[in-house]
Amino acid sequence: MKKMVLALMMILPFAQAQANQDLVLESERWLAKFTAYVCADGNTQVATPAELASKNVVFTTASADYSLDNILLKATFEENGAVCRYSTLLFADNTGFTIKLVESKAFSEDGSSDCAAGKAALDTLLAFNPYKYLHGRAAVYVPVADAAALCGADTVGIHLQVTGRVQ
Repeated sequence: MKKMVLALMMILPFAQAQANQDLVLESERWLAKFTAYVCADGNTQVATPAELASKNVVFTTASADYSLDNILLKATFEENGAVCRYSTLLFADNTGFTIKLVESKAFSEDGSSDCAAGKAALDTLLAFNPYKYLHGRAAVYVPVADAAALCGADTVGIHLQVTGRVQ
């Protein structure tokens, strides 16, 4: 019994540490950073969509593997006074110019929130969307309520600029 208790005491901190880590993209090769919200042309910058601003969502970085099919997108948001980290693995269909959510994770570093509501909202937003890629720039076009006011369309793009290659 003592061995079992000791084993649990050793495993629980490890499990806690694993829970508070972003997802990882295997064979990560290309790095990018969020630059702006854009309209369909990929150049016209607009204000942060209201539903993202209300949760203080800040997209930070993205990375892709060599094939550009697998993408890791990271963001932060606020929930119940806590800052939550969000990471999602996305699969890009480069023929169909669509991108879909494969897996996601959210956590607060201080453990004060389970970040569930914000994670669910971002998961819904990123579930399946069109995207464009052109010469080191990409945009994932998400359906937000104020897209018509911002862009005269149904979607607003999350614009990412390639910053380099993993060494």
